[in-house]
Amino acid sequence: MKKYEKALLAIFGFCAVLSVSAVLYIWYGLDKGTGYVDDGITVVPFWCVFVSLAGLSAVLISWRLRKRAEAGKKPVSGLYTLSFVLSFLPFVLLIISSVNSMSEGFSFMGDTWYGTEAFWDTFSWNGILVFSCLVPVFPAMIFWQILYIIKRKQYRKLMRASGK
Repeated sequence: MKKYEKALLAIFGFCAVLSVSAVLYIWYGLDKGTGYVDDGITVVPFWCVFVSLAGLSAVLISWRLRKRAEAGKKPVSGLYTLSFVLSFLPFVLLIISSVNSMSEGFSFMGDTWYGTEAFWDTFSWNGILVFSCLVPVFPAMIFWQILYIIKRKQYRKLMRASGK
């Protein structure tokens, strides 16, 4: 592992630990509760956790891919392709949940909606609020998909240039 990668891992790791500590202090030290993500005091460290984890994963993935290339292996293996395909699973489950809410209904604050309004409300509340803000599943999946596509294109370009 190169020096700059070790430095980045230390920086991102320190930021992750600091951010998680801040969120836990707000939730438990200030007795706000685990569902409290309403103001800037909680949202900023929460997003810092996501950014630092994304940074850690980017450094580790690039290190792993470089290590594979130095060993003479192709950088995109079957497991990477499988993980790329599986990264669409949360989005598919969100679509299924939204379609299900069309007939079952979507309830919020005492009101219940059906049909396309229930679909879009479920899609926006679960997809944008829950899986993008509170639990950053979709940003992490999109990050992985973009990284996979970039590495795959680089590998194919390298293979065409070498004539294999």
